[in-house]
Amino acid sequence: MRMAAEAIAAETGAPGRVQSIDSARHPVARRVADTLRNRSQKPRVFIIDDRENIEQAVACGIRLDSLYAAASAAEDRFIFAADHPRTPLYILGDAVIGRLFGEQKRARVFALAHSPRRPRLRDLSRNSGDVIALDGVRLIGNIGATTRTACGLGAAGVVLLESGLRTVLDRRLIRASRGLVFATPVVTATREEFAGFVHREGLPVAALSAGATEPLNAIRSVQERLVISLGGERDGLSPEMAALATHRYAIPMASRVESLNVSVTAGIALYEHRYGRR
Repeated sequence: MRMAAEAIAAETGAPGRVQSIDSARHPVARRVADTLRNRSQKPRVFIIDDRENIEQAVACGIRLDSLYAAASAAEDRFIFAADHPRTPLYILGDAVIGRLFGEQKRARVFALAHSPRRPRLRDLSRNSGDVIALDGVRLIGNIGATTRTACGLGAAGVVLLESGLRTVLDRRLIRASRGLVFATPVVTATREEFAGFVHREGLPVAALSAGATEPLNAIRSVQERLVISLGGERDGLSPEMAALATHRYAIPMASRVESLNVSVTAGIALYEHRYGRR
């Protein structure tokens, strides 16, 4: 493995920046382990899995601290070394990766990156798009898919209320959003904080629920930008968020289908409001 590191350094012109790590007790490996265990709301560094997500993060201005590749990930480690010649690259043995990640999802390639400034509710005022508010949505896959949808359809951002996440730099969310959590503001807030933001900004709130009587295509008549509020997988909208609603819509669907995935619902609502009124 040490010979592989030397070969990469020689071929990419990055001597001294490629190092092989063959023990989970090595200081480099222990730093990764500490990052994986960190449950801080404001971590100094965080982990990004997979080369595509890393490149998406870099394109969004995230600063890399260091890169890591499994010894068996030959193509990725050469690309890393060539594309990021100033960033240290560590080649980890499979046994080291196994010890580091344990029962968590293992990554063949990953990076440590410096944490960006935490998005705030006021950041959502700088964009003219709609705001997606996920109220009590806790499934990471649904949050990530909704973030991708919001980014793709020009939303101002996504607000997470009672999501259970300590930070939006959670590696599961980064994976689920395909790195687009860095491309659009994703904000964690309490319901009280968000209600204050809505009142200060004078934003109308559209609540989507199966029990609403007005069909979703009526959203086309709303000229202002909206907060589109979607409830959790089990309990739906909380009473606090339901009380904020100035519009209530339902998506007509076959009687045998109780509901749609929250990311699908968000996509339909964003599309109807942005493009349906043209």
